[in-house]
Amino acid sequence: MTVTEASLDKVYAEVKRVRVKLDAIERTLESLVVSLLPEEEVSPEERKELREIEKEMERGECVPLEEVMKKHGVKRRAKVPRGAL
Repeated sequence: MTVTEASLDKVYAEVKRVRVKLDAIERTLESLVVSLLPEEEVSPEERKELREIEKEMERGECVPLEEVMKKHGVKRRAKVPRGAL
């Protein structure tokens, strides 16, 4: 094994360790978010509306974002920082 190969092996091992830690952090954050979100009961009417919306989506029916914005008086879209979603 050459010095370069040994260095690459060390880098690869470190990347794997970082990935494992990152996965653990992501799982912790996801469970934290879920635990902080309030649960809300869905009424029978809301459940029916949701089923209807799902059927519309399956049929490919949609409303352009611009139309929704116009209906609600929104002039322009909010800027979302990269990586925020």
